[in-house]
Formats: sequence, structure tokens, C-alpha cells
Amino acid sequence: MATRVSKRLFSLELNDVPAHLQTPTFALKWSEEIKKSPAVPIIVNLSIDSKGFYLICVNRVKKEVECFDLALIHDTRTGSQVSLPQGGAEYFDQNHIGVLDVPVTSKWLTIYYGNTFVASELRIVHFYFESTSLAREWTEKLFQLGHNQILRNLSSLDCLEKIHSKIIHGLLDLDKRKIPVRSLVQFLCKSNRDSSKVREIHQRLESLKLNIIDSTIDPNEFTFNKFFSLYMNLIQCHETEKLFNAIGGIDYQYLNLENMKVFLKKQNETLNDTTAMDLYEIKANDVIKKYSEHDEYDREKGMSNESFLRYLLSFDNLIIDPKKLDLCMNMDKPLAHYFISSSHNTYLTGYQWTGRSSIEMYRQVLLTGCRCIELDVLDSEKKSDEPEIKHKNTPVKPVLFIEVIVAIKEYAFKVTPYPLVLSIENHCSAKTQTKMAQYFVDVFGKSLITEPLKTHPCSEKYPLPSPNDLKYKILIKNKKISTNSTSSVNNNNNNNHQIINQKPDAISAATGSDTSSDISTFSSTSTDISRTKRLDESKTQKQVIVGNIFSLENQQLLNASPRHCFLNHNPDELEECTDVNENSSSENPPSDGDTICESKATKAMSDLVHYLVPVPFKTFAKAEQLSKSFEMSSFSEDRALSLIREQAKEFVAYNQRQISRIYPRGTRLESSNYNPYMYWLVGCQMCALNYQTLDVPMQINLGLFSFNKACGYIEKPPTLCQLKNSFDPKARTNVENVAGYQIDIKVISGQFLCQDREPTFVDVQLYGIYGDMNKRHEFLVRSKRWNGFQAIYDDTSIDSNKYSIKFPNVSLPDMAALRFAVSSEDGTFIGQSFIPIAHIRSGYRYVVLRNQMNIPINASSLFVFIRINIHIKSEDQEIAKKLVQPLMNQAIERNKLEQDSNKQTSCEDIVSKLSVRNHNTTSMESELMFREQTEKIPTYETKMYEKHLVAASRLHDRKTLCKVLSLHDILTKEIIKEDRNMESKLRRVSVDFHKKIEKQEARFQQCLNLQRDQTCPQGQRPRTASVIQTKDVKESEETLLELYSTKFHLQEELECKNFNEYYKAVDDKIKADYNKQMRQIDNILQEEKNRVNEEVKLQMKKETIEIEKTEKDRDKVSKLKEESFQSNSKASACLIQALEVMHEEVKDILTRNLKTNLNEIEDHKSRELQKCLGKYYNRFERVQYKLQQWMNAAEAALLTGSSLFPHNSRMKISTSLCTFSYPPQEVTKTNSEP
Repeated sequence: MATRVSKRLFSLELNDVPAHLQTPTFALKWSEEIKKSPAVPIIVNLSIDSKGFYLICVNRVKKEVECFDLALIHDTRTGSQVSLPQGGAEYFDQNHIGVLDVPVTSKWLTIYYGNTFVASELRIVHFYFESTSLAREWTEKLFQLGHNQILRNLSSLDCLEKIHSKIIHGLLDLDKRKIPVRSLVQFLCKSNRDSSKVREIHQRLESLKLNIIDSTIDPNEFTFNKFFSLYMNLIQCHETEKLFNAIGGIDYQYLNLENMKVFLKKQNETLNDTTAMDLYEIKANDVIKKYSEHDEYDREKGMSNESFLRYLLSFDNLIIDPKKLDLCMNMDKPLAHYFISSSHNTYLTGYQWTGRSSIEMYRQVLLTGCRCIELDVLDSEKKSDEPEIKHKNTPVKPVLFIEVIVAIKEYAFKVTPYPLVLSIENHCSAKTQTKMAQYFVDVFGKSLITEPLKTHPCSEKYPLPSPNDLKYKILIKNKKISTNSTSSVNNNNNNNHQIINQKPDAISAATGSDTSSDISTFSSTSTDISRTKRLDESKTQKQVIVGNIFSLENQQLLNASPRHCFLNHNPDELEECTDVNENSSSENPPSDGDTICESKATKAMSDLVHYLVPVPFKTFAKAEQLSKSFEMSSFSEDRALSLIREQAKEFVAYNQRQISRIYPRGTRLESSNYNPYMYWLVGCQMCALNYQTLDVPMQINLGLFSFNKACGYIEKPPTLCQLKNSFDPKARTNVENVAGYQIDIKVISGQFLCQDREPTFVDVQLYGIYGDMNKRHEFLVRSKRWNGFQAIYDDTSIDSNKYSIKFPNVSLPDMAALRFAVSSEDGTFIGQSFIPIAHIRSGYRYVVLRNQMNIPINASSLFVFIRINIHIKSEDQEIAKKLVQPLMNQAIERNKLEQDSNKQTSCEDIVSKLSVRNHNTTSMESELMFREQTEKIPTYETKMYEKHLVAASRLHDRKTLCKVLSLHDILTKEIIKEDRNMESKLRRVSVDFHKKIEKQEARFQQCLNLQRDQTCPQGQRPRTASVIQTKDVKESEETLLELYSTKFHLQEELECKNFNEYYKAVDDKIKADYNKQMRQIDNILQEEKNRVNEEVKLQMKKETIEIEKTEKDRDKVSKLKEESFQSNSKASACLIQALEVMHEEVKDILTRNLKTNLNEIEDHKSRELQKCLGKYYNRFERVQYKLQQWMNAAEAALLTGSSLFPHNSRMKISTSLCTFSYPPQEVTKTNSEP
């Protein structure tokens, strides 16, 4: 496959399909609509396409083909896991199929297939094979191929190959073994009413010059290269053509090695890119070879527009770093340092109130990599001692607990080896809990954590174990008996609840301001219940049910449950309960005495709880004081949001040590989801979501957990894990020690093959910390044009710096993400993609759009340009400039500070000393002081000028000023045009001599045949072989050699002349650039001389002002001014002299560099000329050698009496045309002429 990922990048790779699975395998397929049709199987042939995209099912009776997308296969089962469809067993009994000791199910394959996680909405497809081994192999291989990480993260080029595979196999007419054009048009254009699109497809098919017979296409002729050409013509990729031309392909229609090297450097450079250019040269060479392999002729010249587009669409140019798809994160940190994929009310298939419970939901959720699932366990409604799972106090029908945990055992580690958490909401009696505990131990066996690891005891100050420490382990999250409880409480298993009478104030302090609860435990009137908190205490008794048994001092333990109480669905939080009858909704009228309470833990269940001990949340300060990492709390989304608003920093610190779980508010009856990003930002690990609803929050969740090999654990950024960190997610300022990003985006175009709706809008959303979210974080881009297959969103120039989407400051990039969502005019969803900023790559990229399940949509993508820079505040711009040229700016800054300081000191000295001289009565002292001052002025000022102006001189930048163009730096359009004309000239010489050479070759052959007939009469053996060296043969040979010599000499002259012209142009270009550099250096010297003169004038003006202020004697003033003028003039002359010396040094270096480059180019030119001369000399020698071979063959034919040239074939030494490759120095291989 064109985009197969190298193992050098990472361990993941595309599907490798065994050859025997690509050939048809006999099977029986059961009808999926048993109620509408009799239980009669269909004879089919199964195979997998060579690229591993589809399971191809051919109906041998109806001659129909169905392609099952392997990426949509959730599960495959055989053997004991299979449930036969209705009527299946009877069919096999009636037809005597199967062996008595071999169950039918062992030869059975069941596939769960679809675009949803809801079991009842999935397609369930059944196949029966001839042997157990076949069924087992197909079951295992289909699951392995379907859950391939790369298959679920295809590039745009892979998606096109996938479409091509479906066309070749899915649209095939099995009788004719051809692809009907009509079917292809319908496939590419979903709506036949769009006549313009249909007409466009027909026209583009005709341009491919396919052999279309009876409106059908031969699949062997319709290769991927042909399909890609069709794609290019339909999409009309003008924007990539503009990019191609801008890089350097506009004049020669190819990108050479230098063009690609520069492009890859810009495309792949990061903010701290240190990759050497020679490595980019190697990469550019590899890219050209890889994506031009479909056309050897193109590969010799460089990268064509088509090859360039293939690269842009490929996995090598993926918008995300491919390494992030593999297991790339450190899995040895404590559990609290990871985001953990979590499910809420896992058993539900639909709404919270009216949905159904299903065991299958546990399997489907676990197959996504989810690592925390929820089990609401109750006593059996049938009064048996079997625990059941259902939504309490709702009409939802239960499922058996034992069947659920057996399913969990089978699927716990089917797609990921990392620990699985079972979040138990326990409403069972002591007897039932004992049975639950026994089931856990018996079913899970060694996988169950029944005691803490020796390295990580459940004690204060100890961190949680890591995911690697708990590989293939199952943890139970359930209420645990506190070790501080009284013995009477521990031994009294008949007490189901512990009640504490509290005043409203005490209750409010324990629970916080938020009183939201889950519908699992409250009816839809949770707001009414919370409203009763404001009732007078005399009207109703306020009570709090404490889910965990903990030490109670001076409190009365009640032996029975109260008659009127509620318990929160997540009992880790203290919640206030009140009389049910007062506030119950008509939708859920409880009977008298009905209570909704979670049972207290028994010892059997408590012994199974380690590392995830749920406790009521009190305060962050209390949790920090206790420092028990093994304790965790659950919060409703509203309660957690309230804590974030008030104590965000404390919440972050809590989540560095302990685990928190967030669950949806109770009013989400339709099973909608909250936005988990709001809670990830403070480090909440478990954001439990409803997997049955594929809304935007669920898409975000699936997007995040698709990385790190989709193992269910994502490492939190360091900012959220560093202890004693001052990070505040609500702050609008930059994060300490973290560089913010400035992200600019152009959504250029969208490609939508096989799309029946016009994709009108692209919604680009930024998810980041709360400080980022306060700014504009969403942009809606509308399409400007639509040609039926491609939408244009930005038609500005490729070189334009105008960006339609700007995020000026992303404060914490590691916790930010972009989401692209495409919709039609009426809001219909078309596709989306969620990409964390930490994984994104800048440059020109294609964003593959995905469906709600985060699976790539085969034909939909966005072409975007992304620029990522470090965010710099306006007040920090000067600092940034100093960082760009640190040495120069440090010198300027240092000297400026020194200058300011010394100026102040100097002025004070001048004032004080001149004042003393002016008021002193001793003339000698006055004279000495005057001399001292006049000596100090030039000395100080000269040092100032040297430090300031010389240190800041641009002549220090020799790296820039002394650079001379090399051969690879030159891109001269005129030279390139001449080279391309040269190719046609060489061809013209070959054409001119072609007929002459061909005629003389025939003459030479005729002479050889004639001599054979004269030398060897019919029926006689030849007298001697040397007789063929006659005059005619010799003359013919010499004439032929002379023709070849003339041809090669002319081509040699043309090519050598072209080389001379090419390198003369190179010399001229380099010398012109050298002269330009010289002029620039001269200009710099003149500018700096002018600056020195200005500084001198300014300094003299300042000194004159100071002298006039301090000296009253006119003569002395004139003398001081003269001394100042002389000293500053000397300083100016010294500085100018120093600058001139530097100027000469720079010019000398530049001249030496010029000579060096010219010598290298002259050497290169000589080598190329020698290579050119040698090439034609070798060609002439090969002609001579070939003629001698034929003459030797003629002698041998005379001796044996055989024919010289069988079948009257005309010998031809060479009829190929000579080609010329640009640039000359890259010619590494010549045509094999003759």
C-alpha cells in the first residue's frame, strides 16, 4: 500500500492480510431478518481484500456482493459465546448437519457490526463454516483486523484506497466480471438528480482513456492510479496546484530535491526544531522516491503535481504525530496522574427512565477501551437471592448480575491490558452482598485485586500504583467498612443504614451548595426535594444517610431504616433526604414507606475494595490533611462545577493525589452527556459518560482516548501533576513555566466525494483552560464555492498572511484541543475531528473527518494550513527581539545601562570640579583641576563609543554578510527554460539520424547475408569464416560507425555547450550576488559612520550645555569647548577606523568565500563535462562492440550453417532517444543507448 507505515516510526502498521483469506471461502450466511423470512441460510463466499479494508461477502445464488467495513466490526464470536439465531438449531437438525460430538456453535461466526455502541441497533451477522478451525481463524483474524489502530486512523490517501477497493469488489457485476459505469456514477454521486455531477463524472471517465465496452469497465484496468487521476479531475485541486507552483514547480512542472527539502523543513519544523538540513535532504529524497513510484519517468525528474498531492494526502503528512497513536505515554505513574475512560450506567441502552438494560452494552463499552464501568446492583425482584443489575425505582427491566460479570471477565482485557475499575452502586442486602463477593472471586479469579500490592500499601502518604503495576487486574469500587468503626457496627450486618439527625446548617456545610443528584436514586423531582431544605424543621425531619460506616462519637446508632429517606446515586457525597410523599413526582410515585437507600458494606464486599475506597467529600483541606490517596469521591457535574468556580486550584491539588469521578446530573433523562473537558482541566480522572449517546461530549471523549493505542488511559500534562504547583486553571494570565501558543488557521478547502449534501459550514472550536475559554474560542467558516465534490472556504493567495481563524494565546497547550465540525446549511452533521494541540503538526495538512463513533469517513477531509508560534505579549516584544540576536542585544543593553550610569557620574564630576575651580582662590589648583577634567572627557567618551557603537555594529553578523550563493541556492528561471529546450534539441538530433542509422543497419545486415550466400553455396560446407571480411562489409561498418560518431559528437557538443552556458549563468548569478553583498557591506559602513558622527555631535552638544552651565569665564568656556571638540573628534576617528578595519575583514572573508565557491563550481563543472564526454565515448564503444558481436556471430553461423538473422528480423543497435535531466549536476544515470 502506498501509505504503509514504516516500523521505524512506531510499532503499529496497516493490516497484512494472509493470502488464503484473500481467496473465496465457502460459508453459509444466516438471514438477519428472521421474522420476515424462513430460517434458510444463504450460500456465500467470504474473502478479505488485499489491503485489509473490507470483508467481501458474495451471494452465490443472487450474484450479489456486500462489503463489510472492517473498521465497523465491533466484535466477532464463535463457540460458547455464540447464540444461534431463531430457527438455526432446527435447520441443522432437519438437514442432519453437524457431528454429535462437535457443537454447531464451534463452526459458527457471529459479527456485531454498525455505527453505534447500542447493542440493539447493531447488525448481527451469522456465518457457518465447514470446520471448527476455519470458524476460529476467521473469528480471530476479523477481530484483529477490525481493531487495528491504523485502520481507525487512516490518512486521506488510505481513505481513497479504501474507496477504490470498494469500487473494485463491491460494484463488480459477477456475471460479466466488469464494473458497470452506471453503478460507479451512482456510487460517486449519491443523487442522480444532480445532472451536472453525473455529466462531470462521465466526462472525467472518458478522459482516463479506459477501454469502456458496453458501459462497463475492466477492474484490472481501473487501477488505483487511474482512480486517483479521476479523483484529481473531479476535485479540481487548484489550491494544491498553487502550493506546488509556489514551492517551485511553476516553470518546470516538477519539484526537485532542493524544492522538497525546503518545503519539508518548513512543513515539519517545530518550535524547537534542530534537525539538520542534510537530514531533510535524505527525507526529501525518500519522499520523492516513495510517492513517484507509480511513474519512473517522473521520479528521474523530481516530484510531479500528482506525486506531490499523494504526499500531502498520505500518512507521512498526517496532521497528528503518528507516534501518538501508539503506546507513547509513561504508564508507570500513579493512577491519579491519568485520565481514565469511564462509563455511566453502563447497562442502559437508551434513556435513563425508559431505556432497556443489556448485558451486551458491557461488552460493547469494554471494546472501546473504556476502563471504568458502572454496575447498579439490587436484590432480585423475584424474591430470590440472585443479585440483579437495573436502574433503581424505574421501569427498566433487570439483567442478572452473574451474567454481567461473566461477560466482563471475557471482555475486560480484550483490547487493552490496563486495569479495569468496576464502580458498584450497592443496594443489596447482607446476604446478597455475600453472594456478590463470592461471584467476584470465583469469576475473576487471579485478575481480581483482593489485597493491596506490597509495594503500594493502602496507607497514608503512599501514592496509588501505576497502570503497569495493575496490568490485567480488576479493581472494585464499593463502600468499605472503616477500620475506625466500632465493633458493634462491624458485626451488625443487619443494620442497613446509619442515620444522623442534623440541622440544615450542618447538612449544608457537609454537602456544599450543590444539591443535584442522579435520577438513579431520585425521581425527576430532584429539584422539589432540594426545595424542601428551606422548609421549617418542625414540618419534616431532616436526615442524612451516610453511605460509609465511619466512626461516630456521641451519636445514636439506629437499628432500622427510617421510613422517609432518599440516598444519592453516588453515595460518596453526603446528600440531604426528606419525605418522599411530600415531594414525589407523579411520574415516579413511591409507595408508602418506600426508601431509596444504598446498603452499607458487608465484610465480604469490603475485603475486595482496595485503592478505590469511596468516601463522602468534606473539604479539600481535610483531604489534604488526611493524605489518603486510596480514598476517592464522586461528584455530580453541577457539584463539581461549583467547586471549580470556588476552589479550582485546590481541586487540581486534590486530583494530583486522589481520584475523583464525575457523573451526569439527574435531570439528563434522555441520557445526554456533559462536556468532560470542563473537568479534565482540573485533573478529574473519571468523567463518566453515557456511551449510548454519541453527542458532541461523547465525540470529544472518544477523540481523546483514541491516542496512546486506545488503551483507556491518557497521561495528564505535567502542570496538572506537579505537587505544590501554583497552577490556577481559571486564571487569564499565562501559566508559570509554560510557553503559550499563538495558533493561526486557514481552512482552505474540503473534499467530499460520495457526498449528497453540500458541506456549507466548518466550525472550528478551541477547548482549553478557562482563561482561554473566556476569549473567542469558536469560529464558523462558510464555503465560498462548491463544485459538487470540493468546497472552497478560503480563496486567498497561498503566500497570504491573512488567517480566518486566530487563537492569539493558548495558555496551556498540553491541555488544549481543536475540534473541526462540518455541517450542511440545515445543520445536518457531515463529519468532525478532535485533535489535541499537543499532538498536532503545523503546515499544510489534510484533516480526515470522522463520524460520531470517531471512525474515519472514507471520502471526507479538510485541507488546512496551521501555523503555531510562541505567544508573546506586546510588552514582551523587546525581550523577544533580544532573544533573536542575543549577543548583539545583550551588548547594546549592557552598554546602554553603563552609558546612563557613567553619564550621570561624569556630569556630577564636571559640575563639582568646575564649580570648585571657579570658586577656588589658588590658581595652581585651578589649573590642575582644569587639566584633570579635560583629560577625563576624551578618555571616558572614547570608551563609551567603543563599547556601544562597535559592539552593536552590524558588521559583526558575518554569518549573514559573508554568505555566498552556492549552486544549490540558485533558482534562475531562464536557466531552467534553456535546459528544457536542451532536451528537445537532443531529441531532434536523435530523430534526424534515426532513419539514416536504420537504413545503414539494414545495409550492413544485407552485406553480411550476401557474403554468407557467396561464401557458403547451398549444400556445401563453408571454406573459411574469415572470408566475410570483404570490402563491402568493411565499408558498411565504417559508414555506420561514422553516422553514430557524428550523432554522438553533435549531442556531445550540444550538451557541453549547455553545461558551459549553465555554469556561466551560475557564475554570473553568484558574482552578481557577491557584488550585491559588497554594496550592502559598504552601505552598512556608511550608515554606521553617519551614526558615529550623529553620536559625536549629540555628545558635543551635551558637553557644551554642561560647560556653559558650570563655567562663567568666556575664555575658559571656549577652551573647554575646543578640548571637547578635539577629544570627541579623536574618539570619532578611532571608532571610524575600527569600523573600517571590520569592514575590510568582512570584505576579505566574503571574497575568500566567493573564490572557494567558484573553485568548487569549476570543479563540479569539469566533473560534469568529463562525465558527459565519457558517456558518449562509452556509447560509441558499445556500438563498436555490438557490431563486432554481430560479425563474430556471422562467422559462427557460417561454421554451423545456421541462419544469421532468424525470422528476417532487422537488427537495431539503438532507436531510443536521448534524454536530458535537470539540473545537470543531478544526472546520475544515462539512457542505455544503444
